[in-house]
Amino acid sequence: MVKKKVNMKEKASLLILWLPSTVAQLTIESVPPISAEGDNVLLFVHNLPENVQAFSWYTGVMALKSREIARYEIATNSRTLGTAHSGRATVFNNGSLLIKNVTRKDSGYYILQTLDTHLRSEITRVEFFVHAPIFGFKKHATPSKPTVELVPPMVAEEDNVLFLVRNLPEKLQGFAWHKGVLPLDHFKIASHAILINSSMLAHKYYGRATIYTNGSLLLQNVTQKDTGIYTLRTISADLRSEWAIMHLQVNSK
Repeated sequence: MVKKKVNMKEKASLLILWLPSTVAQLTIESVPPISAEGDNVLLFVHNLPENVQAFSWYTGVMALKSREIARYEIATNSRTLGTAHSGRATVFNNGSLLIKNVTRKDSGYYILQTLDTHLRSEITRVEFFVHAPIFGFKKHATPSKPTVELVPPMVAEEDNVLFLVRNLPEKLQGFAWHKGVLPLDHFKIASHAILINSSMLAHKYYGRATIYTNGSLLLQNVTQKDTGIYTLRTISADLRSEWAIMHLQVNSK
């Protein structure tokens, strides 16, 4: 029998072939990471595995049934509210959780528990902090923040939908709409520069999107691919940024 010598380079190549491919780890980002009372907080999930069949959100450091906020079944696109649901939380199909009008009692740990197709369970924790209004100003003494309303509230394929903006701040340099929560150029839908009264649309939204000077956005002939989170970001004259988040669900006809 003839033995073949394997050099170090070949060994390294064989090792690389046998190593399992790396998979992006599920992480949760609090947007914003530190919030004031009255803010909306999005616990944004990155890299939700494709083999997840269901997930649940809990308050606290343990996944107790009495602490369950909501459960989502991916196959049936169904949501079940838990006993710890406050009436201010919305769970999205990408795993993210939106909590509206937060108070200091909302501060603390939150748990996302995922269940894959092999019935294996994984737990990921995140924490965010809610502080009182700065310098003791009461919430009603501060300017109203922008909010977004869907018109109509229920949308089906081929419908037109308006993201109607209320309380757009004054003295803005401009604003922009993005698909998702990250302000990345390839997620941008449209932007408007107030000083020069100029609007720009992303190429793939030509003929289908219209941005208005009051901040509102019109999407025409929507499809199920348009389902997801949409974010309005404003830039003030002193370069401060605020955002409003809305989830669009496009139903089949």
